[in-house]
Amino acid sequence: KYPVETVSMMANLILQGDMAQSGSLSVDVSSMQSGDSSFAQAVQHIIRSDSNGFLIEPHGGTLVNRFADTAAYGGLNQFPRLSVGEDILMDLEQICMGTFSPLEGFLRRDDYRSVLNDMRLANGIPWTIPIILPVNEEEKNRLNEGQTVAIVSLADNLVRGILELEEIYPFDKEEFARKIYGTTDSKHPGIHHLKTCGSFLLGGKIKLLSRNHTNFSRVDLTPRQVRNIFESLGWSKVVGFHTRNVIHRSHEYIQLEAMERCGCDGLFIHPAVGKKKKGDYTAEAIIQGYEIMMEKYYPRNRVVFGIFSTYSRYAGPREAIFTALCRKNFGCSHFIVGRDHTGVGNFYDPVASQKIFDQFDDLGIEPVFFGEIGYSKKLKRYARVGENDDHDLLNISGTEAREMLKKKQVPPGWFMRPDISQFIIDKLSRGEEVFVS
Repeated sequence: KYPVETVSMMANLILQGDMAQSGSLSVDVSSMQSGDSSFAQAVQHIIRSDSNGFLIEPHGGTLVNRFADTAAYGGLNQFPRLSVGEDILMDLEQICMGTFSPLEGFLRRDDYRSVLNDMRLANGIPWTIPIILPVNEEEKNRLNEGQTVAIVSLADNLVRGILELEEIYPFDKEEFARKIYGTTDSKHPGIHHLKTCGSFLLGGKIKLLSRNHTNFSRVDLTPRQVRNIFESLGWSKVVGFHTRNVIHRSHEYIQLEAMERCGCDGLFIHPAVGKKKKGDYTAEAIIQGYEIMMEKYYPRNRVVFGIFSTYSRYAGPREAIFTALCRKNFGCSHFIVGRDHTGVGNFYDPVASQKIFDQFDDLGIEPVFFGEIGYSKKLKRYARVGENDDHDLLNISGTEAREMLKKKQVPPGWFMRPDISQFIIDKLSRGEEVFVS
């Protein structure tokens, strides 16, 4: 009944045997019997080890882990304090959890310049989005290079992390806009965000003292936790999916199609749930929609769901590479890149986020491209443009669907599963927020 799972398990058992025979394990299993307690310990050693097992290795080779105990720093009141907002706190967490491996802190000048100009870190490792800590002149004047700085949450005034401040350098926001967003147009949401940033950057390694606990903590998994789940399921090939929308049928189609096309063991669905622009779906709506899918529709034991606690940067092609590398750190070997992936408005060519992958041959994760998708009346399913007579394809935009839902109208069943549409309309009827206001 389960040929793919059976062959995958057989392959994994063979790999484990090879690991044992080649001396990859620090315990001798050559003379053990399966009933021995020592054999069980050897198996647990494989499961619990920090090796990558059968999964793709993290970007840069090592999964960064920058957690620290408050006690290790003595009294935190001795350090100068820097208050930061939600976006910076999210970057702080993702660096320390390993999502942004190989980064161990906010970029220093040499790495910043290299990413800006060459889409690589100074050591040559591919990286396309600068992870930065901007400050204003007043904050900059309170700090000195070489200091240990306490990073404090603006929301609750709690110390969330520690920065070993190595460099303070100027932030040319116009240059950043041109090279990262490809525009200085104030209508671009990234440019709007830039205007709120200070004109100096802090660089240095960081440590995380405490994570932010939310109503979504049950699905806010670290890369190490997700990798452990994949390992426990016996997966070695996993395709990742990035989104900032509630699930609809075209997304469902490309998710399952990518998994089968690439012969993957499983699918990792990983929506971004941080701050969004006006009109985007709220995190609650996205999560609840996918939980319905997990319960009712996705193939059993082949889909893992988690959230990506980061904000949309709307950086088009550069962000497409960035989102792929982050999923590589979660253990994905493949990554879905659709039409206008991580784009916004008409700022990017619809295929620019796919073409940029041609500039790299050392990402270590394989993109899975999809073009325009529509619903085929003839095939009674979603299909790629060109797969069937194109005049037969039906489609509505995400914007049109959102407008229908706001009016409490149910979109066509071929666009969104009725269960998903109805739960959104029910939330709106109860006065609950579904779209970012």
